[in-house]
Amino acid sequence: MLKIEVKYHLVNWLPVTRNVNSNVPQNWSDLTQKQLIAIACLYKSAISDINFLKAMSGLKKRILNRLNDFDKYKLMGIFEFVGEQKAHHEFIIRRLELRWLSLSKPGVILFAPEGKLKGITFGQFIFADTYFANYQESQDETDLNKFIASLYLKKDESFDEKLIQSRHFQIGKIDKNIREAIVLNYQLIHEWLALAYPLIFQKREELFNGATVGELVEPVEGNIWIKVFQNFVGDDILHDEIWAAKPVNTIFAYMTRKYKENARKK
Repeated sequence: MLKIEVKYHLVNWLPVTRNVNSNVPQNWSDLTQKQLIAIACLYKSAISDINFLKAMSGLKKRILNRLNDFDKYKLMGIFEFVGEQKAHHEFIIRRLELRWLSLSKPGVILFAPEGKLKGITFGQFIFADTYFANYQESQDETDLNKFIASLYLKKDESFDEKLIQSRHFQIGKIDKNIREAIVLNYQLIHEWLALAYPLIFQKREELFNGATVGELVEPVEGNIWIKVFQNFVGDDILHDEIWAAKPVNTIFAYMTRKYKENARKK
């Protein structure tokens, strides 16, 4: 976090000024949920500069409106990091609440995975990453909602494909800006995965050559990750539920080791 001091005029045509201090984020790790949502809105041109600065700086709108254009420009420059999506391994939006039409039925609280995808199984990752890729291609909100339903679970709940079908409709009722912020967050996690497992993601990109995203990731059963996994371990192990239930980081570490072993044999 960066501590800043802003000087503003109490009245535009009077020389009387006041100073106000604030702490602002300097990188993706500093962001709050509200600030991540503001950035997602900025990407979609769905937020004004003043409202963006308000969310990012914590300063009141009346103060920001009294700044001259140059001061606003300098303030906006502090947040230039949002123009480059860098690796970040944590979910910033930690929980979601699903509300039901019946007021007598209590809402459901869903939680994001832990940092570095700890606790996510290989099977869960395949579904989440597939719907993520599908949404990037289609911009279909059903894919967006199923992507989020693949990731966010109740506390101590194990992933099951059926949960995607039973929850994606209610997830669609959540503010789309929040859902788009989760997509942005996952893009940052993808950057982290590419750094943590460069050989795996290199192989993944090689398999994309000569085919469109849609051809490789739709439907779920034809997911690119299954193709990558098959490239290392063959058909026999591909449909084994034991492997689908293993932590995704364990699978990626195993695949990396196999890749290195195969490279040494060549």
